[in-house]
Amino acid sequence: MADSRLNFFLHFRKAGGTRIVNLAIANGETLWPRHDNGKPCDESGITKDLSSMNHLDATDFFNEAIRKKITFVSASGGKELVEAALNHPNVRTICSLRNPGKTCLSNYNYDYYLGLTNERKLPSYLHRTEYSNPFTRSLLGHGNSGHREEEPVNEAIRLLQQFDLLIRLGDSDSDSKTRDETGWSNFDVKSHSTSGEDRLWKIYNLMIKGRLIRAFELMSGKKRGNLQDIPSNSIELDSELMERLFEID
Repeated sequence: MADSRLNFFLHFRKAGGTRIVNLAIANGETLWPRHDNGKPCDESGITKDLSSMNHLDATDFFNEAIRKKITFVSASGGKELVEAALNHPNVRTICSLRNPGKTCLSNYNYDYYLGLTNERKLPSYLHRTEYSNPFTRSLLGHGNSGHREEEPVNEAIRLLQQFDLLIRLGDSDSDSKTRDETGWSNFDVKSHSTSGEDRLWKIYNLMIKGRLIRAFELMSGKKRGNLQDIPSNSIELDSELMERLFEID
């Protein structure tokens, strides 16, 4: 553990977040006594709703965590929560992002092979789950439909550009950037993968639920969906966000 600062990790689903949480654990950071992949839980195991906190409550939460000597927490979004983290002198802000199209496919495969969706086609899954630009919407909230498209993107960029550590999954320099900012030195950790180290557990889970075809698909390594099947409006804001943040051509 490099210092006593509280690391706040903005954790977008299927964008490399579990590896960041595992890195924090492997490098001696102190997480909430009960947590769900870095997200603080109460004594009964229910995840605390950090994302809906206002600025004052979020600041109080960060102060409480620091008093408890917690050094790592994660949350899925919330504009006022993020702004409170950015404005707190003892909080380090971290975020991992990923190609929005690959993130979309990963979300679908994850839900499909965990039995969280019965949709056998990607378009129907996206329609049923109302999948739409999760990076932008999670960060700012879902109340941006009345604004011009460029406004939420500009606001999301404004916030993310202030982060102490902003990395893109797959970049060759992401570990060195993380090491330089956090002081972490142990990078030999597992990352969560739909068809990776937890495949056997998922196969077993599908089989006991009677979903044998799905279990066979997972055993054979079948990936569902294709990038060309993703409607542009499902990822266009997040794609612009990534292009501008990382100056992608």
